[in-house]
Amino acid sequence: MPRHHDLDSMPAIEEKKDPVFPIYLPLKIFDNDEFDCRTPEEWISLGLEPGSHDRKPVPGKALLPTDDILGHEDPKNQKLIYKWIDVGVLDYDKETELYLVHKTDKNGLVRDEEGRPILNGGITLEGRAPLLSCQYWVPRVCLLFLAEDPQVFAQRVVSADSLRKKTQALLLYHLYVDCMPTDGLNSINEKSLGKMKLLALHTPRLKKEKRVLDHMCCLEKEVRLDYERTMNRISFDRVVTSKPQMFSYVTLPDKEEKKVPEKGMGHSEAV
Repeated sequence: MPRHHDLDSMPAIEEKKDPVFPIYLPLKIFDNDEFDCRTPEEWISLGLEPGSHDRKPVPGKALLPTDDILGHEDPKNQKLIYKWIDVGVLDYDKETELYLVHKTDKNGLVRDEEGRPILNGGITLEGRAPLLSCQYWVPRVCLLFLAEDPQVFAQRVVSADSLRKKTQALLLYHLYVDCMPTDGLNSINEKSLGKMKLLALHTPRLKKEKRVLDHMCCLEKEVRLDYERTMNRISFDRVVTSKPQMFSYVTLPDKEEKKVPEKGMGHSEAV
């Protein structure tokens, strides 16, 4: 979905509360289905009326492009405008976890090109016909059923968007740290590294693992690199914390509080 930015009036970093960099991650992978009050099958079954074998479209609103031709050709085109549009939900795909929706006409009805009602998701004895220009497969986070609480749905969208922003910010954070030079940094103490190797090789299961001995050099490089990265991360966090206005676009990871064990590491309880 395109995002429209006015490049001539972009606010300065320190004035902008939202992420400075464009968001590329799709919203649907951050959707939380615990907000849903029904399963997909239950939503689709709402189109069944007592005594009828034909399943009708379920009314809803979907975030769709206003231009159907360009919307199918290039969904991310910057010229596209997306709006919440009245739709009838026709079907659900378990593999893709997407809903098939059909834009309603001027009278609020779901009709095919010949003006006939679309029943049973558009599936006939010949199978499903090719998608019409007004039909789209959409994720649940972009589909509001009229039978659900709109406030709960709004919370669902906000929650997914918040998690997406946080995830992208943390990905950028780790990229910053990975790109920091390691030249001139104090390397890990050789005595400490030797102790690690000694303890690792004295582990019963690793004693007989020839692969460990063959790859010991590579493992040492990984340990050294991880140590240098940790040192860079400490320095980076200190600078960002000391100048929050300058680095307002940087999101630091949440600090995990380590629980102090009630008993020492050497103590073991009898089972």
